Amino acid sequence: MSDPSSRTLATPITSTVPPQHSSETKRHLLAALFSAFAPGAGQLFLGQRRKGILLTIALAVLIFGVFPLRLPRSLVAFDLIVLSWLGLSIYSSCAALLEPDNSAIPRLSVWWFLLIPPLVYAGFNSVFTPIFLGSGFRALKFESSAMESTLLIGDHFIIDKDSYRYHPPARNDLVVMHRNDYQTVKRVIALSGDTIEGRNRQILLNGQAVGEPFIQHKLPIGSNPEQDSFGPVTIPAGKYFVMGDNRDVSLDSRAQDFGLVDAQAITGRPLYIYRSPTGGRVGKRLY
Repeated sequence: MSDPSSRTLATPITSTVPPQHSSETKRHLLAALFSAFAPGAGQLFLGQRRKGILLTIALAVLIFGVFPLRLPRSLVAFDLIVLSWLGLSIYSSCAALLEPDNSAIPRLSVWWFLLIPPLVYAGFNSVFTPIFLGSGFRALKFESSAMESTLLIGDHFIIDKDSYRYHPPARNDLVVMHRNDYQTVKRVIALSGDTIEGRNRQILLNGQAVGEPFIQHKLPIGSNPEQDSFGPVTIPAGKYFVMGDNRDVSLDSRAQDFGLVDAQAITGRPLYIYRSPTGGRVGKRLY
């Protein structure tokens, strides 16, 4: 006779431990990655169509504000777009991690949320930056004292590369220009057809003295006689006479080895300072 108890003991036991939801974890992490680069994409990937469409529309509005509206010509608009974009990306990525498809599936560990900041940073720079550059804006850092006190060493500023495509620079406009193998900023003082002369630091334009409230002199008069007095010079067509605001140290059109500036050498117009090591300069308009 067989022992019933022995047969019972020999019966295989089926595990009742719930399976790990590793595939769902990977799915939500992938959705968070998608949303970091394109808010709403992660929700669409998870099948959350309504939320995904709303987030995608919000992203499209921000993109439209950069191009074709080109709202970053204003610092307020630039900050608003950047902060809104980052906030949208963070929200969309976190929502992709927080909202499981099935209530029976536990939420992911909070440790996964440490991935959100680097993902959003990478996504923002990969998507926003090309759109920003493609719409004609650039960010530059000034490394000279030639434009004090308009621009100081270490000032970071935004330029509009398209501004002078629609109208030429006017007198007293700031211009970003290529000179040899570097870019610099100068101020347009005289246009083609003008005659300019310097007499003991006084600028005469077409025979008339002009006021220049933006300039500064740190050295006594006579310290740089070749810079204090020059000309007269008549500006030919397609050329500009430019000078730095810090007149005692600026290398500009007063010097023969710098000379007049071709219109083709002008690459943009400074708009505003968005970062500076010197306090109180953020937001300063440069036009």
